[in-house]
Amino acid sequence: MTTKQDLLDPIPVEPIEIGPGGPDQRESLAIQKAIDWLREKRLPDYSWGNDTHMVILAKELSGPRDPSDNDNHLQEISDLENMLSVKQMEIELLTMVDRHHAMPKPINTDRIAKYILAMGALCKDARHFFGHDLVAILEHHEHEEGQEYEFALTALAVCSSATHVRKRQIRRLLDIASGEVNDVDTIAMVLLALRCIVTDHRHRHLQHFIRRPARGLASLQGPQGSFGSLRSTALAMQALQDLEPDPAGKWNRSAASEWMLSKQRLDGGWTEEPLQDGQDATIGVGLTADITLALGWKGLGAVRALQCDHVIRDNSNDNYYENGDQKLAAPVGLTSSVEEAEPKNVSYTYTLWVDTNVTQEYSLDLTSPKNTTFFQAMKQAKEIDPKFEFEAREWPNGHYVHTLAEMKEEPKSYHYWLLYRLPEKPDTKNPPGNQLIAPLGKLLWAKHGSSGIISYH
Repeated sequence: MTTKQDLLDPIPVEPIEIGPGGPDQRESLAIQKAIDWLREKRLPDYSWGNDTHMVILAKELSGPRDPSDNDNHLQEISDLENMLSVKQMEIELLTMVDRHHAMPKPINTDRIAKYILAMGALCKDARHFFGHDLVAILEHHEHEEGQEYEFALTALAVCSSATHVRKRQIRRLLDIASGEVNDVDTIAMVLLALRCIVTDHRHRHLQHFIRRPARGLASLQGPQGSFGSLRSTALAMQALQDLEPDPAGKWNRSAASEWMLSKQRLDGGWTEEPLQDGQDATIGVGLTADITLALGWKGLGAVRALQCDHVIRDNSNDNYYENGDQKLAAPVGLTSSVEEAEPKNVSYTYTLWVDTNVTQEYSLDLTSPKNTTFFQAMKQAKEIDPKFEFEAREWPNGHYVHTLAEMKEEPKSYHYWLLYRLPEKPDTKNPPGNQLIAPLGKLLWAKHGSSGIISYH
């Protein structure tokens, strides 16, 4: 089982995930220069001071090509250096948490949230961090009025760790989103948190609540492309990244990118200007990491989309909401709790239902090797029967299936596909309940005689 697999991606009401686009040539060059500069700024202990977690997050999500990739010896050294940086981050975090328990005092939830996001980018489980549950620490902290940005960042971190965001927290986010907030950072963070939350099929009905903060944020873009400061512009770009086109909330990504690229120093870093008296012109490690995330088209909102082993394992607990993207179930395979001693092949039924009242029904009995992914099963089915033809687009973390049996999703009409996992063949007179919708992010293996159904509503 790998951390990122080429599996069936979900079929949402409205595609809102980080899309297939990527940085252009100028952005890619700027990212590589920034990563090189950050490497030069690394301290002797392999950290970046207070910004270690943000640099690690940026390096993991931007994924620029390292010039030393073709030299195995140099690459091994680079990998070891990265491991030391991660260990240093863990030491910093462990020290902070232990100090909090030893001398009870308010903990810096902003930093804890960003640590959780960095750990998510590394596919590390924030719920089991050397005996500490970092997510629980955030959940137990109450943010006061006026701390909307910090509250939204906390919600994003909780959601990105594949943990259920509590209803009262979602309500507060919606209240902030529907209020009169003109602070770029706050609106952007609320938007990132809501975009993460609606990827869960249980909250897909909240999709339309994203439009207002998105329009409000887009309206704050200046004529030169910026959203104020460099840091605010980077955060806004991540929040608005790849949203559905909205005539009432247009924004110019190219202008924002051009503005930030024009501010990059020759050495590859960024610094907010004007500099304060006595300020070192070479500072800006955290800011450079933020901008790298924005230019790379995979920002803070992409952490939940990563397919990580610890999330898959933890999904046996109903309190965990799986990694992966929207509505249906990110990677879905064929269910099983079978032991290794059982046969290498599994038999199952793949059924398509069209319309809520099932005007069309197609079923196919299949046998596949154990541990077959559902996407592979779909390809096997279409080779046998053209009724099971489907169309999909490639995304960074797998495939996005949008059409089945010549029926394409119609988000505006609320027509979409749902994937169910059933213990036996489905009965058209007794449709399955929502509790049988295949969960997000799991790899599901099939017992003999199991049945899967994809229903178009």
